Formats: sequence, C-alpha cells, structure tokens
Amino acid sequence: MKNLFLSFLLVSIFTCLVFSCTKKTGPDEPIITITNPTDTTTINTGDTVQIKGTVSDNVDLHEFYLTIKNNTTDSTVASDNPYVHGGKTFSFDYAWIAIDSAVYKLTVKVIDHDSHTSTKEVLIHVN
Repeated sequence: MKNLFLSFLLVSIFTCLVFSCTKKTGPDEPIITITNPTDTTTINTGDTVQIKGTVSDNVDLHEFYLTIKNNTTDSTVASDNPYVHGGKTFSFDYAWIAIDSAVYKLTVKVIDHDSHTSTKEVLIHVN
C-alpha cells in the first residue's frame, strides 16, 4: 500500500511538472496592424477616411477598442467596441468623416485572454 501511494505521488508530481512548464508560442501581446490611415495622412474637412487594419494574437482576443479624439481638445469624436471575444484575429474597416480642421488621434487598443494589452496610435491631419 505504501509503495502504491508513493508511485501515485511521484506520477502526480511528474505530471504537474510537465504540464506547468509548457511555454506558449508566439508573442505575448496582441499584434495591431493599421493599414490605413498612416501618420502622414492629411485630408480636407468633409473627406471620408477609411480606417482599416487587423488585430491578432496567439491566444484568444478579449476586447477591442477604437477611438478617434481631437488632439487639441482631447474630446472623443468617434469610438467603437465591437465583439471580438474568443477569436484569434479581427479585421476592422470603418469610414469616418472629418468635420473640423484639426489633428486627430486614432487609437486602437486590444486585450487578449491572458490580459496582455497592445495599443497603436496614428495621427490624422485635417485641413
């Protein structure tokens, strides 16, 4: 009985060590790619800006946030928080009409299920 218990204990310890030491593959933080606009984008008042890109991660995504703020007043002029829960990739495509002349900050933030966070910002210049 003592040998059986000792064998069970050793197998349990070995199993715990093997499975607790496995490494995750890929990056820890989600990857954000904004294909449009770029930091050098300058448009005129009344123009439509196509905001396009993708987010991806080696584990499931949890939250996605997109905001556009007036860089001078820090007021939010557009935002979205679509459902991305559980997917490994998400493509976004938004149309935004620039109403006033200013510099705007586009921010994309994404969080995965391991609580890793990535943020990317792009400035949009509106004449």
